[in-house]
Amino acid sequence: MSRRASNAGSSVSLFPFLSILASLIGILTLMISLTIFTKSMQTAGRDDAEVERAREQQALVAAQKKIREETASLKKQLQSHNAAALQLSELDERRIVLRKQLDDQSASLKDPAQTDKALQKLIETFLANIAALRKERPALEKKLADLKAELERRKIKPDNKPPPVQVQPGGSGSANPESVFFVECDASGIILHPRGGAKTSVSLAAIGTDPAYNKFLDEAKRKRDSMILYLIRDTGNNAYVRAAGYAESQYQLRTGKLPLPGKGEVDLSLFFKR
Repeated sequence: MSRRASNAGSSVSLFPFLSILASLIGILTLMISLTIFTKSMQTAGRDDAEVERAREQQALVAAQKKIREETASLKKQLQSHNAAALQLSELDERRIVLRKQLDDQSASLKDPAQTDKALQKLIETFLANIAALRKERPALEKKLADLKAELERRKIKPDNKPPPVQVQPGGSGSANPESVFFVECDASGIILHPRGGAKTSVSLAAIGTDPAYNKFLDEAKRKRDSMILYLIRDTGNNAYVRAAGYAESQYQLRTGKLPLPGKGEVDLSLFFKR
């Protein structure tokens, strides 16, 4: 009896420990639940943002692809235009060379049959020049209409001509003024100014094949220490490049250029007087 009583009095109760352990387990369970819930909320938010970003990325990829396709198409068109321009330039140079060869052959021909062939070629050249002039006619008509409209806008009468542009002899760069030949350049082509003769117009497309310009260069070639002075209008740079290049490459002539400051007719009276 005494031993049983002693054992009962010395036993330890586990209830407080179990209570604390249960409370701790409950708290941990609550914390884990809150953590999972918070993460699920954050994950749901990130998914919406990621979806939106994915859509934007797809749209940007599609736009980039479209831009690349348009760029490739433009590059292809540019290459095609460049190839066409190169072919036209080569054809023009070939035509100039053939024309020069024809002139050389015509000068040495004595057989009437061969002369007839040369004349036939010359007729074909004239027909080609006429076709080129017909192609240039719409552009010239448009330019004329634009000039008339500009005159109407400024209230300027067509007969109100601007003052002539007088060329000074000192700027030619030649010791002998008599050896200088004058060529005026504008948007439509060139205008030949022979000494003591009438002016002759040559279209831009006919430079290199027109007989009048070739004869003009032949006369300059026969003149000792001659030089071709190109009088360039505001819109005549293209004509100057073609005409001067042809004179230098085919006739080995010296060339010079002089910009014209006004729009009036060219006055060479002072130069010719010297």
